Amino acid sequence: MQVCWREIIALLCVFGIAFAGRPVRAQESESPEPRAPEIVVTATRVERELFETPQAVTVIDDEQVREANATATPDLFTYAEGVYIQKTNLGGGSPFIRGLTGKQVLLLVDGVRLNNSFYRFGPHQYLNTLDPNIIERVEVVRGPTSVLYGSDALGGTINIITRRRTDFSQDTGGNGLFQASYASATLARAFRAQAEGNWGDAGMLAGATVKRYGDVDGGGDIDRQRPSAYDEVDADFKFNYRFSADRELIFAQQYVRQYDVPKTSEITLGDKLKFNYEPQQRELYYLEYRAKDLGPFDDLKANMSYNRQKEGEENIKESSPGIETRELTDVRTPGAFVQLSNRVGSRQRLTYGLEYYRDDYDTEKEEEDRATSTVSEIAPGTPDGAHYESLGVYAQDEVGLGTKTDAILGVRYSRFDTEGEVGSQELNLTTDKVTGSVNLLYRLSPRLNLVGGVAEGFRAPNMEDFFGRVDFFSEIPNTDLEPEASLSREIGIKYYSSHGYADLYYHYTDYEGFIDRVEVAPGVFQRQNINDAWIQGVEAGFGYDIGRKWRVYGNATWTEGEDDDSSEPLRRIPPLNGTLNVRYNASARRWYEIAGLFADKQDKLSPGDIKDPRIPEGGTPGYGVVNLRAEFKPARGHEFLVALENIGDKKYKTHGSGVYAPGRSINLSYRASF
Repeated sequence: MQVCWREIIALLCVFGIAFAGRPVRAQESESPEPRAPEIVVTATRVERELFETPQAVTVIDDEQVREANATATPDLFTYAEGVYIQKTNLGGGSPFIRGLTGKQVLLLVDGVRLNNSFYRFGPHQYLNTLDPNIIERVEVVRGPTSVLYGSDALGGTINIITRRRTDFSQDTGGNGLFQASYASATLARAFRAQAEGNWGDAGMLAGATVKRYGDVDGGGDIDRQRPSAYDEVDADFKFNYRFSADRELIFAQQYVRQYDVPKTSEITLGDKLKFNYEPQQRELYYLEYRAKDLGPFDDLKANMSYNRQKEGEENIKESSPGIETRELTDVRTPGAFVQLSNRVGSRQRLTYGLEYYRDDYDTEKEEEDRATSTVSEIAPGTPDGAHYESLGVYAQDEVGLGTKTDAILGVRYSRFDTEGEVGSQELNLTTDKVTGSVNLLYRLSPRLNLVGGVAEGFRAPNMEDFFGRVDFFSEIPNTDLEPEASLSREIGIKYYSSHGYADLYYHYTDYEGFIDRVEVAPGVFQRQNINDAWIQGVEAGFGYDIGRKWRVYGNATWTEGEDDDSSEPLRRIPPLNGTLNVRYNASARRWYEIAGLFADKQDKLSPGDIKDPRIPEGGTPGYGVVNLRAEFKPARGHEFLVALENIGDKKYKTHGSGVYAPGRSINLSYRASF
């Protein structure tokens, strides 16, 4: 890609304006107050200090979300410890946690399951069906959390916590926000309009976002990668009413519609002339009641939800250019959960609950002769009218063993029922599972905690496992699959002070019954429980304030995994990767940051990796990328965020990705609140 001097000059002008901005009062140059202990909820389903939580947890807080300058949610994880993002296409972004991705990582929105039984094998795009503009914070529990959240939580759990009104100290009436963003490498243009406020004890937040992406311009000699462009519209609404300081009712609505999202790798590397996700649509509605000190319960949370994911695939193969195949899968998921918590004395807390979800399928598939416009219906890959039910009951006991040791013990019973039929193949399966976990924390000193644990994980086979996501005549169903199971052990150490933090974890996990494709006849495949495997790794992260102005932070993650029988590497294991960031806080109105990303070469490839056209021959090359970021606030209510990403115009992609990452790019955002 040629150097675009106009972009560089524009960036220098922005930095110059920031440095030359009007003088600030002395108090604006003061450093922020020492950081208060972080509170997290996802690891234990109730509030607990991050430093006092014995699991490995990554937090992306509200400031980090705002400063990320991201138009797509997967990009919020660029600097997140222990999370590696793979992109099959620009409209994707699949998180890897401890070597696993796809349906083996659980996604939640405000504690409500986003995963359904249609999630497919390997990397997918569903994290990108969340608008980053509605996100307040993200909590990532690294490692199995099946005891609290059920199926799919093998590698970890990502909980997207969305914004709502929390300050009811006075009536604000209505406040507004307008935001515009631009990124040159993807030609991304995004616009957001939002209104919020509270009237007495009633709060409201509503917004709409429009996005348009162009084809991705890669680094080095990679030009615009076509096709990768798509459009998106989002809408959201949240209402909350406080009956008292300890009683709250919340209603939320989210809508995302993406148009003609190309799966780029299928076209540039595969045998497709066209492969679009059209439509790619997600809707979520939920009503939740929260209460503290309600009768015998210290905490109560009751939630009813309705999630709908509508996904279409439009295909034209090189081998049959006159035929277009269109398949539509519409999954509607009503769900509910109740969670209760009780303190038993001063050193013990019991948390327990029940949750239920049901996926109902509406599917169709057709072929069109493009020459005659003749359309004929054919059998869909997923049964029309099928359903998939899950029920879970769990209990967790947090207990203090003296003054130095805490233990968290958990157990869960899960049951799954599913029915469906494609042609002569019937599915009528019931399976259940009991899982447990033990996590311990030992206080070595006021600033240093030793943590560790043993946890079981599981993933029940879903509808996509039973019937596959390729053409029915190429992949035959298997209705006798068993759950995938794991046993994970980890040990770590945590440091925390008011000016810094650090953590270091080692984990090792045995897996039984991994589900994978097996070629049962020439060109014919079937899913089977074939793999017993292990994965181990090390995760490290730190952040520290140097004086009153400077902050340095970063992380590194190393993972490896093998199949027990063949001793071959597991598929898509990320390489050693990490980040290093140095920030200068010039004042309360200005900050500047240099951010580095790196990954080692990944040449430990499984047989499946070697056949994967997304992975270059010999493995994915390593890379080092430098980004510059800054923010300044010229006046109250006005913010500018600017970044020059991949300043060396490096040609690179994360392991297993179907598109190269953007080359040199200037990314700009402007926000005005009123």
